[in-house]
Amino acid sequence: MIKAAFFDIDGTLLSFTTHHMPASTVEALHRLRAAGVKTVVASGRSTLELPPELATGFDAYITLNGQRCYDGEGAYRDAPIAAADARTILEQAYLEHSYDVLVQQLDRSFVSRLSERVRRTGANVGLEYHEGTFEEALEGPIYQFCAFVDPGEEHIFLDRTTEVTATRWCDLFCDVVPREGGKAMGVAATLERFGLEPEEAVAFGDGENDLSMFGAVGTSIAMGNAWDAVKERATLVTDDVDSDGIWNACERLGIW
Repeated sequence: MIKAAFFDIDGTLLSFTTHHMPASTVEALHRLRAAGVKTVVASGRSTLELPPELATGFDAYITLNGQRCYDGEGAYRDAPIAAADARTILEQAYLEHSYDVLVQQLDRSFVSRLSERVRRTGANVGLEYHEGTFEEALEGPIYQFCAFVDPGEEHIFLDRTTEVTATRWCDLFCDVVPREGGKAMGVAATLERFGLEPEEAVAFGDGENDLSMFGAVGTSIAMGNAWDAVKERATLVTDDVDSDGIWNACERLGIW
């Protein structure tokens, strides 16, 4: 029996075309909640980047790819990037100009440079970035970077850091999180918070950064628009986000 459902945002809950939830997804969430299923956002986005339609109504939030998790009672997982590694990446971005980064802290996020690549990324997910300084980035813990490097170029920062790893859901950038991080850690912490077992949970996703989450639940659902590698690892492949993918998957699973 499914008692908790975890949802990625971009390409899963939200359409890349409209940047909103399809009506069928809104109704699916309503039915899940009515059935007593815990609904949880599990995203690489920070709380600041949650659109109004997702900012409330869920039982818990796994943000920043699992590095900050909270519910109505407060945070239950808080795991920023090691300060030494964060400084190394900032120096590469701001001082060496090796690549651009999105810096994600708890109360703010900003980019090192508003390049065309950065602007294009923001447009893809309906976000508008602004620049921040090296000094601002050093003022507080950093929970995640988005490093604007091509696939295969992650070694630029991985070779000079010790406690971070990289994952991605598009070719424009990769997410940089603690090595002992990722959505799987957020899912595990959330299941413990709810007193549930992995077999009682389902996860929906479309990108590489969802794969660790898939391994942390009993049932994994790849959206029809997911990467091929994600589809190969999923329990079930459903339809695209714009073709009632979440609704159809819930029906196929017999949740209602």
